Amino acid sequence: MLAAGPRQSDGSNVGVPKQLAAIFRAAAARPSVDGEADDVLERALVAYVDAARSAWPDWGVEANDIVAYIASRTPPGRLPDGAHAADVLLACACVSGVPAAINAFHQRHSAVIARVLSRRGADTDLAEDVAQTVYESLLVAPPGLAPKIASYRGTGPLRAWVAAAAATTLMMMRRAAARRPEQRSDAERPPDLAITADIDPELRYLKERYRPQVEDAIAQALERLSDRERTLLRLHLSEKMSIDQLGLMYGINRATAARWLAAARQSILAGARDALRAQLRLGPSEWESVVALVRSQLNVSIVRRLS
Repeated sequence: MLAAGPRQSDGSNVGVPKQLAAIFRAAAARPSVDGEADDVLERALVAYVDAARSAWPDWGVEANDIVAYIASRTPPGRLPDGAHAADVLLACACVSGVPAAINAFHQRHSAVIARVLSRRGADTDLAEDVAQTVYESLLVAPPGLAPKIASYRGTGPLRAWVAAAAATTLMMMRRAAARRPEQRSDAERPPDLAITADIDPELRYLKERYRPQVEDAIAQALERLSDRERTLLRLHLSEKMSIDQLGLMYGINRATAARWLAAARQSILAGARDALRAQLRLGPSEWESVVALVRSQLNVSIVRRLS
């Protein structure tokens, strides 16, 4: 394994072997390019490792392990974003079962989880059950599998990702407790992809004809969103968090939170339109109606797939 290299008193790496770019490309299954591009990637990876270790210098996670971990979590054509490198190292070390990292996770995020549950009115017993479920699902996995914290990709702060996990777990546990399938009426069922009864006849016809294609297109677009975008949409649409609350959670102003949400929705619409255009051969008027259909289904589709 590639050694981490000696460290200066300020925590930076000294003499990290110049092989990180090759490790990154191999782990990400990406071909090597010209030397100048590899030099840029090498410098970015060394900076990333330094940023990660500046917060957690004593866990013994080697540089090549950090780089291999982030390789599969960095979108193609991009350099690793070091803004949340320390959070990614924490997640990486938790996946590896480093006791100090698991302790650090509890210390850093127990208050986050408690705050989310308190704001959503969970009583003491339910809050304890939810918190325990969150810890187990994020940090513990059956043999041969990775814990769910491995799905954190470092595109946003880990605290927001954990908060979303806690909110989603609470919602699912409440639904499970209240679910009585044999007794529930249609009005009590969670929203599905049905469009309201007052849609115009053309949209109703298009819904019946193109529903599978529209569903697949929206699902594909959702998959391409970043962790932050999916979390924002889930919290806003499923958990009914206001733009002000989202801004407070992410440490941004209201206008930025609104812009992030709008960009995420626009990304889904654009992606779904592109996918449908490739599948369907429609005239201009029918195409505009299909776009209207996508818009009309967007919120309920997001709620169903991200809840």
